[in-house]
Amino acid sequence: MSARSRFAAIAMLLVCVGLDPIRGAQLGGRSAEEWIKTLESPNRIQGLKIDETVQHLKLKRGDVVADLGAGSGLFEPPLAEAVGRSGLVYAVDIDQGLIDAINRKIAEKTLTNVKAVLGQFTDPQLPRASLDVAFINDVLHHIEDRTTYLTNVAKALKPSGRIALIDFHPEQGGHRNQPELQVSKSAAEQLMAGIDFKPVEEIPLFTEKYYVLYQRR
Repeated sequence: MSARSRFAAIAMLLVCVGLDPIRGAQLGGRSAEEWIKTLESPNRIQGLKIDETVQHLKLKRGDVVADLGAGSGLFEPPLAEAVGRSGLVYAVDIDQGLIDAINRKIAEKTLTNVKAVLGQFTDPQLPRASLDVAFINDVLHHIEDRTTYLTNVAKALKPSGRIALIDFHPEQGGHRNQPELQVSKSAAEQLMAGIDFKPVEEIPLFTEKYYVLYQRR
């Protein structure tokens, strides 16, 4: 049976039991192979400003940080270094193929303080009150039910925990003609207010993206 036929069969089964196979799905999803090719393109890596981005998180030794939508694990080595051996990095993604890629990176680079986690569309599947920082970089616009997802992220944060959000200004990102794949800075602030978080610092590291740190009110 072809992949298309398998999807059709699964979709029909879900409809029969009253579930929508599309609802809650990742917006703008691709295969793991396509994601890795896109995520690890040299131009994109250069534009991420990985080291500077991690520095602005102001992580300390022993901190616990979650990279939500970790993709192929580009941020995991510097995050692991920032929190030290006594800290922990959760590399979360919803695609098993990307989790496999992260696990390969963990093994290749001997990242003993990084744990790959297979999350769900609406829940990162992390322990309650465990995180010092939740890092959401170029990911929020792919989440369909953003309020539910962020609510579950907040549950995983310690009382003093922070959410670091980076996303494209709609007019400068790659989804200019796809409003469903856009989250403006003001829209993000409204989403964060809905889970009782407020912006505490805006970092002027990018021109095409906003980088904002949030804490509980």
